[in-house]
Amino acid sequence: MPELSSSMEIADALLTVIRLMRREIDIAMSTQGLSLARGKLLFTIEREGPTRPSTLANLLDQAPRSITDAIDALERDGLVERRQDTTDRRAQLIALSPAGVKALRAAEKPKQKALEKFFAALDESQKKNLLSALRTVGRDAESRNV
Repeated sequence: MPELSSSMEIADALLTVIRLMRREIDIAMSTQGLSLARGKLLFTIEREGPTRPSTLANLLDQAPRSITDAIDALERDGLVERRQDTTDRRAQLIALSPAGVKALRAAEKPKQKALEKFFAALDESQKKNLLSALRTVGRDAESRNV
């Protein structure tokens, strides 16, 4: 008789699903000129408001240099603006430009459609149970400061 799913099997399956989901979302968002990574950075800036690059690096768990490179590219494309931090003359804040807001709004619908298609194999009860289980695991990990 086969053993119940081990934690390793669950982790492997979850990582596979995440990889496939990222790929599908990335393809959908690219139709609007955004990659998943660029969209995530823009969304974080939108959610946080004008933000220091170091704060963005911490929020996204990225190296500061990687965030700086990404911000430089977004600025070249006109999607973000650098502003002076009024509380610290040496610091800059990164804010969405009007074009950045427009790009985010344009990518929302394709992203939503891709996610609906991705999870279409689950009925509503399965989706609810999956969400509940993932939230439980997430809360437990956060409580352990993982």
